[in-house]
Amino acid sequence: MDKNTETALTDRPREKLRKYGPSYLTNEELMAVMLGSGIRGNDVFCISKKVLGYLEENITVIGENFVSFFHGLLKIKGLGYAKASLIAASCELQTRLTGDKKRVIKNAVDILPYISYLTTKRQEYFVCINLNGGNRVMSNRVVTIGLIDQALVHPREVFSDAVKEKAAKVVVAHNHPAGNSAPSTEDVDITNNLVKASGILGITFLDHIIITDEGYFSFREDGLL
Repeated sequence: MDKNTETALTDRPREKLRKYGPSYLTNEELMAVMLGSGIRGNDVFCISKKVLGYLEENITVIGENFVSFFHGLLKIKGLGYAKASLIAASCELQTRLTGDKKRVIKNAVDILPYISYLTTKRQEYFVCINLNGGNRVMSNRVVTIGLIDQALVHPREVFSDAVKEKAAKVVVAHNHPAGNSAPSTEDVDITNNLVKASGILGITFLDHIIITDEGYFSFREDGLL
């Protein structure tokens, strides 16, 4: 990949970050923004995938044996001391700032990190995120995969885990692979049915979010809830 092509690819997540904020980016895109560039034969996204894979397997080691953790980073082709140091420092800073506290859901933007992976799916995925009374995420489950319609997205399937977990609130979301985040008539009907069912169950229906590679639509933000 030539330098100009890689620069264009790297600028895409930077542009998305500027336009929508960091919560909208996938983990791979966030890492690409941090790394900035790759090397000949190993572009920044390829390196990002390898770094993320390494972090998932070794993140707990950083506090126990930092030397081993750091040397492991340096073994990834394309990472030098500067970028490896940046990654290690970012991991430590994240730990210091957030600790083990879970994110409190206040609006649609807070949900995006939990559903951003849907933008890479070629089929429609419908998910349900259960929250406790303090608006903290309890679980995140895929309800159905494929064409979204009322027959598949039945309240029984959507709220089954919420009832078992004694969730106080739910947020549902699905992707539009075609790229248009505007809700269809079917989406509106499904939402209305779920709102009615949640009222009967005594579970607060916070939002229905439609996400695409270009942005998102929130029923609550748009005044439809």
